[in-house]
Amino acid sequence: MKPFYRDCFPSYLQPGERLIIASDYCHNAALPFVPAELRTPRPPSPLEQRVRGALGNALGKVTKPLGPAISNRLANNPVTRAVSGSAGNSAPRPVGKEGESVATYAAGDFGVQGGRRPDRDLSEAVFEIQDTIEDAASDAIERMMYGKPMEGGWSSMAGRFLVDLTNAGDEPRFQALTDRRLIVLVDRNKSWLNGTPKCDLGVAVPRTNIARVTAHSKAITKGRFDVTFIDGSWIALGSLHRANMEGIVAAFHQGV
Repeated sequence: MKPFYRDCFPSYLQPGERLIIASDYCHNAALPFVPAELRTPRPPSPLEQRVRGALGNALGKVTKPLGPAISNRLANNPVTRAVSGSAGNSAPRPVGKEGESVATYAAGDFGVQGGRRPDRDLSEAVFEIQDTIEDAASDAIERMMYGKPMEGGWSSMAGRFLVDLTNAGDEPRFQALTDRRLIVLVDRNKSWLNGTPKCDLGVAVPRTNIARVTAHSKAITKGRFDVTFIDGSWIALGSLHRANMEGIVAAFHQGV
């Protein structure tokens, strides 16, 4: 067990809990995407805030002046003035849905169903589409190479493990087996200049909830191992290094 891995965990151990083995964590990209209703809302990253701000400013410059500009042009147009004058002296003005005038529609107010979406909705949609495409591509590649990564619904122990890890936010970076628990830490460090991890608890499950830990059968998966829970559900975890994976598997079956 490398000191680099071991030194991340002491502050997350319970009183009297003993660290057995620690290693890097390699996330399986083929794991299913946690549904939105099970996700804890997270604040946007600084990069997302900057991009959304830029999109909002650009869209604001395009859309916000549009209505007034069209209204002014219509109001100052000789044909419009002539039509409005004649309409005031003779026939009533044409109306649209729910009594709105044609000029109102021309000014860009299309009502509830046809109205322009807020700028923030468009920027959020851009990020959601990008994330969906990237997730789908990664899932397809990982499934072809590594096979099924999880068994069990979202209410199963494996499902709750993945939901809790996802809601922890940021990248899972380290994992450890103690005499009591299986622990995964996430890295909060966002700096490109300083690579020192800023660890935080991702998820921890009691060993009494785990039935077995087994190395994955396919050689191509090197550091993958499967954690099977006592309810029969299981989830694929892993390391970048086969030796680390074998150490975790062996430590679990050697007992405490």
